[in-house]
Amino acid sequence: MALFLVPELYAQEKFIVVKDSVTNETLPYTSIDFQNGYGLFTDENGKAVLNNDMPNKIKITYVGYASKIVSVDKLIGNQILLRPEVNMLNEVKISASRKEVKKQKKLVVKPSLHDNIDEMYWSSIGQQFAFYVPSEKANGILKSVTIPLIVKDLYQGITESSFEDNPYGTMVRFEFMRNSNMLPNTKLYDYEKIFVIQSDKISKKIEVGFEESIPIPDEGFFVVMTVIGKTDIKGEYVPELPFVVNDRHGEKKKSMKIILPNYPLVELSKRQLMLVRNLFSDTPKWNRIERPMVYKKDKKYPPYTIGIGYVISY
Repeated sequence: MALFLVPELYAQEKFIVVKDSVTNETLPYTSIDFQNGYGLFTDENGKAVLNNDMPNKIKITYVGYASKIVSVDKLIGNQILLRPEVNMLNEVKISASRKEVKKQKKLVVKPSLHDNIDEMYWSSIGQQFAFYVPSEKANGILKSVTIPLIVKDLYQGITESSFEDNPYGTMVRFEFMRNSNMLPNTKLYDYEKIFVIQSDKISKKIEVGFEESIPIPDEGFFVVMTVIGKTDIKGEYVPELPFVVNDRHGEKKKSMKIILPNYPLVELSKRQLMLVRNLFSDTPKWNRIERPMVYKKDKKYPPYTIGIGYVISY
């Protein structure tokens, strides 16, 4: 059962609100790293409850701001202020007019789809997927990406019942990172998009359009999708602990909480390079997917990728 840190608990438990130290504006979906392989994000108002299962020292991180490590037992008040760093992010271009759109040509790359649960990957809070988009046309503008999904839940063919009984949304954030030797580097643009994937409305793919024009550099770039967590019935994100506690032989052990959606894996190719990592990992390095979610120990698997689709105008 998911343990949701609902807003009503704010009055009963200690919580924090993360803000800009200069403007005093709240910072939505700020990363709270437990520094033990787990973490969560603040809600859209920069709030998060400090649950008893959290460690005393937590690291607060928001892109464009200096990170801060705080001791929970030494906090005075609820506000945590982050100092803005020198912002070198590129501004995105204003979207083209209707007249200009008619003149544009489009390059459409289709996603790789299948529904085979033997070649499937999963989502968890803080997980990041970095999809490489090459510069295939001069002056190319990324208009949208299409993420392939597997409609089936993990339970099908594996256990007798679903690990998720009630429909919910999974909030993800799309950002754009520089390509440095075929690895995601720093954030490229100040534009980002928050998107909610509804588990009860999942089809084989979702298309995510971008309201701004996203120029593709000559060396290409990475579209980075971060899994923030579940949303409530109103579609609003509510911070949730990223792990479940199981009793194994009288000993309580934590394990990563798996959430929807799931993704179809295909064999890695140069055209479909994708890397994955967990933002809260002790060693948050980008890696390739070496095996599916459910695998056989004695079987050798090829390097995998999730083959996204995308539309480029030029």
